[in-house]
This record gives sequence, C-alpha cells and structure tokens, in this order.
Amino acid sequence: LMFTWAGAYEWIYEKLGGFDIAMAGGAMSAIHLNPFPIIFSAYYLDWKLPGRDLPENMVPQLAERSVNDPILTVEDYDKIIDKGILHAFSFRKAGLGDLMKLNKLATLIKENVQKWLTHYMVPSLADAAAYLPFEILSYLRGSTNFMKDIYRFPEKIKEVSDFMIDGVIAVGEYLACLTGGNTILTGVIRSSSDFISNKHFEELAFPYFKKAVTKWINDGFVVQLHCDTDWTSKLHYFKELPKGKIYLHIDERTDIFKAKEILGDHMCVQGNIKPSLFTLGTPHQLEEKTKEIIDGCADGGGLWVGSEIPEDAKLENVKAVVDTCKTYGKYRK
Repeated sequence: LMFTWAGAYEWIYEKLGGFDIAMAGGAMSAIHLNPFPIIFSAYYLDWKLPGRDLPENMVPQLAERSVNDPILTVEDYDKIIDKGILHAFSFRKAGLGDLMKLNKLATLIKENVQKWLTHYMVPSLADAAAYLPFEILSYLRGSTNFMKDIYRFPEKIKEVSDFMIDGVIAVGEYLACLTGGNTILTGVIRSSSDFISNKHFEELAFPYFKKAVTKWINDGFVVQLHCDTDWTSKLHYFKELPKGKIYLHIDERTDIFKAKEILGDHMCVQGNIKPSLFTLGTPHQLEEKTKEIIDGCADGGGLWVGSEIPEDAKLENVKAVVDTCKTYGKYRK
C-alpha cells in the first residue's frame, strides 16, 4: 500500500508540473492503523476499511457508535484518569498483524519524507497528527452523548482533559520525530461553531488547544491547524497563539476573507475551495474561484490556495487550480 500510494503521489506531482507542498510522510496510508488515540484510528473507532469491510477502491468510512452503544460510557471518564486512554484500544477493526507492521511502515514513511525534502525539495504538509482531548472524547463518546455531557458533566470533561493533554503533546512530538519531519497537524472539528458555543469553547477546548500548540511551537515544530467546518466566529481566539509558525487550513465553511482580515499578519491561511467543485465543476469555474481567493487574500502575503481534493476529482480541474496559482498568483516585483 505504501509503495502504491507514494508512487501515485509522485506521478501526479510530475503530471501537474510540481506544486509547493506535499503529503510526503505517507500519513494517509498509515493513519487508520495508528496505535495512538486519533480520530482516524481503527484501533479505537469503528472505521470500515477498504479491502476488509469495503471494496478495495472505496474511501474509508467511520461508523460512529453514538447513542446506545458508545465506546466510552460516562463512567469511563474516571477510568481514563485511573488507567489511561489506552484501555479503549481494541482489535475490532484492525488486527495484531497490522500492529506488527508499523515499525516497517514507519521506516518507509521516514524515507519518503526525506526523499521529498532532498530530491523534490518540497516541504511536507504534515509529518504527524495529534488530536486534542475535546476531539478524542467526542468521537469515543459519540457526538450526541458528548454534546449532552458538555452540559451535564463539564467539570469531568475538564478533569479528563487536564489528565490527557500532556500525553497528547508528547504523542505529536514523538510521531514527528519518527518520520523525520517537523510539522504537526492537529485536527479540530467538533469544537467549531457548528458544534459548540464560544463559551463552551473557552471553557472546555481552547485552554488545551492553546497549551498544545504553544508547546509544539516552543519545541521547534510547525503546526497545521486543520479546521474543518465553520470557524468564522472563533478566528479571533487564534490571535492568542504564537505568531509565524502556524498555518490555518480551513474548508469552505469558514469565511477565508474574514480569516485573512483577522489573522493575515499572524499565520498563513490555507483554503478554501469547495472540494465538490473538483468533481462537479469545470476548469473555468476552478480558475475563477482561485482568482477570487487570490484577489481577496493575497495582499501582504501569507496565503496558500488549497483544498481537500476528493478521490473522484477531474484531473483537468486540479490542473486549473495549480496553473492559475502559478500564473495569476505570482507576486509582482
């Protein structure tokens, strides 16, 4: 899988004439077998995997055990504090054989990172991923249960988060060192404006968010804030994070023009072309959308036009964005 994935990525890089950054570490080829508690790990959550639960060429799918059969119960909050989060580890979806392959896979990922840095001379998008306590607990409890817990047991969520945060920070740094890279991704979804209020964000999510990001940056890492869903009303909080070592990856739910206005002198802003356009749109539409983002956000620097590209994207649509950035997106001397 690793060799197939890496070869395909090199092929598309050459096909499009190169671009500015790469998913060099092979993160997505291994992420579902991650033995640490991240939201993609099949050792913690019920992911349906291609070649097992799904046909080989399908996209992995999360089957969340939400209301009646959550992976963690309310009583498990205390169990995490007493025994750690690893008691949620299971072999429901991934097996012991997968676990034994991880050492070999880590070596291949590290080699691939170095190849992109030295041969292609392109930095890596993310060399490690670590998810914050609020996100992890939400997935393990199930979104419905956890949103109720926010009102019923806020102090317990704080207590568990206090216990978990130093381990989360250590996991991010450990994985980055394993791959030989220096960018740590933290994905934040269920602490966005689509899920919780600013009040709950301030109380239950942001203190741990800030602690982790600040520690990673102080230890010499670059941080990717991978912010899915709508973060527009929470963008001002990010001004409290260290300046100049973060890039904010937003999707189309967040207003990129507002992000540029608030954070343009503080961190790099990446986004935010709608992924479905790559499948359903035309090259002209992609070109116009790219120009719109450049026109509205390029002033002063710190813009990175991007998107998560779906598996069934049309090549000509991807090429339209890359080519437009290379021509229209150049800063005039």
